[in-house]
Amino acid sequence: MKAALAIVVPMFALLAACSPSLTAQSVAPPGRAARLDAVSGFWGVKSYRLELSEGVAFALTCHKGGPCEHLVATSDDPKIAQVRTAALQRLDPAGFSDSQAAAAAVVIIGKTPGTTTIRVRSKDGGRDVRVTVVPPPPIGTPATLATTPSAPSAP
Repeated sequence: MKAALAIVVPMFALLAACSPSLTAQSVAPPGRAARLDAVSGFWGVKSYRLELSEGVAFALTCHKGGPCEHLVATSDDPKIAQVRTAALQRLDPAGFSDSQAAAAAVVIIGKTPGTTTIRVRSKDGGRDVRVTVVPPPPIGTPATLATTPSAPSAP
């Protein structure tokens, strides 16, 4: 029994380590959120989390020794966050040769405040992204202006 566990556990570790990596390809507009973080465990990256402002579109790419093949992404709740496949109009290195392939990308759109999961799957494996959509800042929030002291006026 111990011998079987000694073989099975490393195999699961290798499979977990073989999942593709996700990389942010866009930034949030000023005053809005779009932050992708890896959630790590003992065997490396377990999943990802994304904080995204309502109304913001966020692009990410999938990579494993080259762009992920047959990339598909779905949202558990499209009312909170929608996901669309994307074309970034760029080539990424593919494999260990000098070949290149189109970047494998998706865009996640924050629709309404809440939390959902985006499931990114490809021929190369899959990753889950826990998405928290936050409300935008209130409209009409006054800005603080820097002023210089004025010289005293003459009587």
